[in-house]
Amino acid sequence: MSCTSADGVVVGAVRAGSDAAAAGLRAQDRVLAVNGTSLRDAIDFQFHASDAVLKLDVERDGLRRPLTIVRARGDLGVELVPPRPGDIATCANKCVFCFIHQLPKGMRKSLYVKDDDYRLSFLHGNYITLTDLDEAAFERIVEQRLSPLYVSVHATDPGLRHRLLGQPRRAAEILPRLERLAKARIRVHAQIVLCPDLNDGPHLARTIGELAPLHPHVATAAIVPVGLTRHRQRLPQLRALTPPEAAALVETVEGWQRDLLARLGSRFVFLADEVYLTAGRPLPASSAYEGFPVIEDGIGLVRRFEDGWRRSLARRRSRRVTREVTVVTGEMFARHLAAALATLDDAHRARLAAVPNDFFGRGIGVAGLLTGVDIQRHLAARGDLGDAVLVPAVTVRDGDGVFLDDLTPADLARDLGVPVTLVAPEAAALLDALCR
Repeated sequence: MSCTSADGVVVGAVRAGSDAAAAGLRAQDRVLAVNGTSLRDAIDFQFHASDAVLKLDVERDGLRRPLTIVRARGDLGVELVPPRPGDIATCANKCVFCFIHQLPKGMRKSLYVKDDDYRLSFLHGNYITLTDLDEAAFERIVEQRLSPLYVSVHATDPGLRHRLLGQPRRAAEILPRLERLAKARIRVHAQIVLCPDLNDGPHLARTIGELAPLHPHVATAAIVPVGLTRHRQRLPQLRALTPPEAAALVETVEGWQRDLLARLGSRFVFLADEVYLTAGRPLPASSAYEGFPVIEDGIGLVRRFEDGWRRSLARRRSRRVTREVTVVTGEMFARHLAAALATLDDAHRARLAAVPNDFFGRGIGVAGLLTGVDIQRHLAARGDLGDAVLVPAVTVRDGDGVFLDDLTPADLARDLGVPVTLVAPEAAALLDALCR
């Protein structure tokens, strides 16, 4: 996973006023070595750049030069160029529930990259299966303390996991690998994509029962429901959780949590918000998420938003919506967002638009997978949109601000004839956009 080539890492940006900027490091510099050690990738840079004095071997404009950084602060202020798709270790599995296999044709190439790279797991929290992890990678993880890692488990039964991963050529047995990481004191967050009739029921109970003894090194087990798009032609038959099944799962997991909290000092197993919303059950209290360690899995997002909304409201002098706006969200979160908006003065000025996902299918209800074309089509049919349209920033890609279907907010604003504002998925940010 080199940042642009096999040798060194390329600097994407240097923060003004940082130690790196004071030393003269610039964007587009290639750092070849730190304190005499050659760099392979961003992890090597992080590992070897922790000393107080850093002697860099830098390539700039085709010339190599030495550069010394004296660390006065914790953060050097350096952002590296992200890896190209060809530099990433890709996944050889064909998981029966893989979301990438459910994408329609014709989207940008980067969306079809299936990574299974332990370096991205450590750096960015990407989930990996460990099926392709060789001995050299294991040794590096231990040597450089690459912790935490995020591991797709799905089932601990070897035969069932092999089937879920699409019967890969390599053995899919997961427990021996997790035990080895635990012995090396590498922290792991486990994920279970729950597929009804496959790895639920007794299979799920076995998985949790066999993961729990590895705590605290296996720190959490996240249960997320399978996401199914309408583009599943020639793929294995799967179905979503029904509301009664979701309600039963909530009760089962709450029982496990009570027992595990008493035995381990942690609830250990956590359910995605989607399960509670499907079941029509209230979200757990904030304390039940134990610091929200796997919130990127959609575990605790709704609770954190609702708690943040109440805190932000209490701090504001005015709760008045200051302009006519249309607030976009996905169908899944719409009821909770409507309840939040109803607490504002002049709440009628904030018109909620729960946009159905026709691009991927109505089984996908999260805001982060809305496309520009679905937002445009739904809002155009509504008529008066007010003075602005507020769109969750999670609908666009970091860096270039493009929707999944390659439309931009500017395209959307042009088509709708109304300014479009991207709003961070935080209560305070939405309140600022509504009440400033």
